[in-house]
Amino acid sequence: MALKESPSKVEESPAKVEESVAKVEESTSKVQKFSKEELEALTSLQVQTQNITMRLGQLYVSKLKLEEQETSLKAYVKSLEEEEAKMAKNLSDKYGKGSIDIETGEFTPSEK
Repeated sequence: MALKESPSKVEESPAKVEESVAKVEESTSKVQKFSKEELEALTSLQVQTQNITMRLGQLYVSKLKLEEQETSLKAYVKSLEEEEAKMAKNLSDKYGKGSIDIETGEFTPSEK
């Protein structure tokens, strides 16, 4: 069983269609201007966004540099610890076990 609709409900008159098209064209063709305050607010937000983006980029580059420095310093500390261990072994082999007063240069053997 097919439903039949009256032609007036399905199709609009050509005059009504033209009127609807004219209203759409009129509303979209009108150029509107923002107020000075609105433009200033938009511009301010845009500038703030650009500034924070730049600062985040600078922070990221600084972070990378700090990480490189940290890696380099850790490697240097490790090499100093290795050098210190070698020197301690050499001094221990030469003088035996004991303590050194760095300011006076005196070695005090430890009691056995």
